[in-house]
Amino acid sequence: MASQQTIQNEVTISGTGLMLGEPVNLTFKPAPANHGIVFHRIDLPDEPTVEVCPDNYAAIIPRCTSLRAGGAEVNSVEHLLSAFAGLGIDNLHVDIDAPECPALDGSALPYVQILQQAEIVEQDTPRVPIELTDPLAVYDEDKQLILLPAESFQVSCVYDHPKLPPQVETLQIDRDTYVNEIAPARSFCFSDEIEVLRGQGIGKGASYDNVLVIEDDGSTSRELRYTNEFVRHKILDLIGDLYLIGKLPHTQVVALKSGHTLHAQLILSMAQKGLLRQQEPIEILDILEVLPHRYPMCMLDRIIEVEPGKRAVGIKNLSFNEPFFQGHFPEQPVMPGVLQMEALAQLGAWLLLKELGAEGQVGYFVSIKEAKFRRPVVPGDQLKLEIEILRRRRTWARLGGKAYVGDQLAAEGELSIALGENPSG
Repeated sequence: MASQQTIQNEVTISGTGLMLGEPVNLTFKPAPANHGIVFHRIDLPDEPTVEVCPDNYAAIIPRCTSLRAGGAEVNSVEHLLSAFAGLGIDNLHVDIDAPECPALDGSALPYVQILQQAEIVEQDTPRVPIELTDPLAVYDEDKQLILLPAESFQVSCVYDHPKLPPQVETLQIDRDTYVNEIAPARSFCFSDEIEVLRGQGIGKGASYDNVLVIEDDGSTSRELRYTNEFVRHKILDLIGDLYLIGKLPHTQVVALKSGHTLHAQLILSMAQKGLLRQQEPIEILDILEVLPHRYPMCMLDRIIEVEPGKRAVGIKNLSFNEPFFQGHFPEQPVMPGVLQMEALAQLGAWLLLKELGAEGQVGYFVSIKEAKFRRPVVPGDQLKLEIEILRRRRTWARLGGKAYVGDQLAAEGELSIALGENPSG
């Protein structure tokens, strides 16, 4: 099984957004395993995060792919995500100081080059593949997108426009194929579309340097990099949109006249069918690499779900041998409510430390509000802990937590946690 990957060194790339025309700087930073790709809008108060995931897909601007979480959005992400997918980068912090990624030369090649300069490195965690057992398809009139079970990621794409001869390409996508055959393919539009786009208030950053313009006679504003560059760019976009999943599925993709909207429909359909729940649990040894807590004060046994920057779900198994049971009503042992809050706080601290790559720091309690205890927690129970970030700054967060035994709520409350230096570290 392949390993997850991130980058070794921090790098920055700058440019202008294609749709909104705003200058923008992107800084790529290494991130730990199972972190995913997370944007940080550093130009906004509290630097809100936007995770790359199907739940954050938003139809904001026509003809591009956008993400939104809370009041923060990131537009035109498809070329950047395509580069991540083609290079096999799973985990990354992306600082961005504007609402849109830069257009650069209209392809994914500049992203590929800067990320290669940052040195892509493997991590000690496997990449769990998404494997299909049955075909899946979405349609919109004559547009079709079909996924077929396969052992690797392959694409067959048809681009058909009345002003051009049809273009067809089939490729099995690996890193070399992506870098050499897909990444250099550039954005394009027809000359009669320019005024329409301007009338929609988009394309403000477009120029002959970042868009190929096709005239009515089929001629182009610049020399083509491939004879079928248009269909190759369609594949580039498709790969980027599919990377909203966080990885490329093992599948044969058949795309007929598809675009961003149909790609999103497919991803949302996969999510609704439960095909994307492939997350491996995070076990205690990995948890201890982030948290400073040790026996008998480590209140987590495993973490079973993570949405970086948003929420996490953990497990604490309770046996009679827990030291607090020996003194807390030994004839009728009950887990102290304050330790249930401690378990939730540890899960919240892990989520914050993991997202920020701040291992070696400590999460300190600032406050507990509205704590309520609904039922006793006793030896033999499995405590399911759910924590969600309600509000956050760089080194502080307010979180909502709930602890369950089975489907019964055992405890809940709001916690505030501040991150600080580990005195021993």
